[in-house]
Amino acid sequence: MANYGMDMGNGGPTCAQWGSAFGTSNPFLDGDADGQSMWSLLALNNYVPRHVVFDHNMVLIYSDNNAPSETFIQNALSNVPVDYDEDGVNDPIDNCYSTYNPQQEDIDSDGLGDACDLCDNENIWVIGNTNGSITTNGDNYIDIFDVLSLVDIILENDQESCGFESANVNGDGNVNIIDVITLVQLILSGNINSTGDLSQGIFEIYHYEDYDDVVLSSPEKISGFQFESKSYEISADDLTNINLPDGWVMNYALSDENIKVIIYDASGQNPRSKLNLNFSNISINSFENAVFSTPLAGEIQMRFNESNIKKHDIIPDIVKIQKLYPNPFNPQLSIEFSIPQESMTKISVYNTLGEEVHVIENGRILDAGLHSFYWNASDQSSGMYFIKVQTENHIDTQKVLFVK
Repeated sequence: MANYGMDMGNGGPTCAQWGSAFGTSNPFLDGDADGQSMWSLLALNNYVPRHVVFDHNMVLIYSDNNAPSETFIQNALSNVPVDYDEDGVNDPIDNCYSTYNPQQEDIDSDGLGDACDLCDNENIWVIGNTNGSITTNGDNYIDIFDVLSLVDIILENDQESCGFESANVNGDGNVNIIDVITLVQLILSGNINSTGDLSQGIFEIYHYEDYDDVVLSSPEKISGFQFESKSYEISADDLTNINLPDGWVMNYALSDENIKVIIYDASGQNPRSKLNLNFSNISINSFENAVFSTPLAGEIQMRFNESNIKKHDIIPDIVKIQKLYPNPFNPQLSIEFSIPQESMTKISVYNTLGEEVHVIENGRILDAGLHSFYWNASDQSSGMYFIKVQTENHIDTQKVLFVK
């Protein structure tokens, strides 16, 4: 502190004492090592206060024109930055305030410097190594147990563990089923193949007389999804009755009145364009915070539908296209149809000249009942098209308008 033209008096601290208290020599009335005088520094404020305090970097941190008092001293001290570890970085912005780390390295950008981060993100808790496994040589490695650990982190919302720091595998800032699929692909291929592309799909609930059928479908195929529900709407017993495709697994966690569910293709080899899940007494509102993933770890944006199915609707008498949605469309069309019996089925698209321009499904055997498929017409010109569904014994055709 400098006292210009005024005696501190009454045995108060001298300028030299104040300078020493704040890590300097006698206040720089004439200039410092850079040849910069205190007068020049104060002139930046267009006035010369009677009492000033500089920090060790010669930054003006407090000034007061009133007479010296205990209040002034307290105010001055409250403005002095603290550097507990003396690394040249003041505590409010030091990412390890009690550990010397002048370079402020933070390899995982979590706000906690490497010098005091208990999670070694450079050698152990690297992206994907969610269980922190290392070899006898100290090298990290990633395997199926990391997938299981990641699933647990999501279900338990464990944001405090070191595993969470390595769980955002696809780098989008969120930890969810998309990271699980990305990690499965990383283990299988050695690369992160996440596209991040947004796809479209349909989430449908059909209410039959004795049960409810959930049908998920997407032209990009589905490799996994997660959702939350109230445990009185979907119970653990309901989940155990679900039949999953080969290679698919399901995990869930219960907390209070909620249940959190993750269902995914752990094999990484069996994505599905359509999934059927049987429940009872559910609705669209039973599925909260749902996230769906493609095989390349892109997110699927689902359109939700809910329908009541009467008994005579379950097995139709003829092939019938139930819905083309939306119509007009651009560029993706949802095709919903029903067939009366298990049949070899072809779904094709024709233009107004009668030319077949696209085959959506070419002779696959489908079960009797309702089915959903998609057509992406982005490579076609705007205009009228005809959707044709054909089995061995039946045909149905409907027109649709594509508008770019």
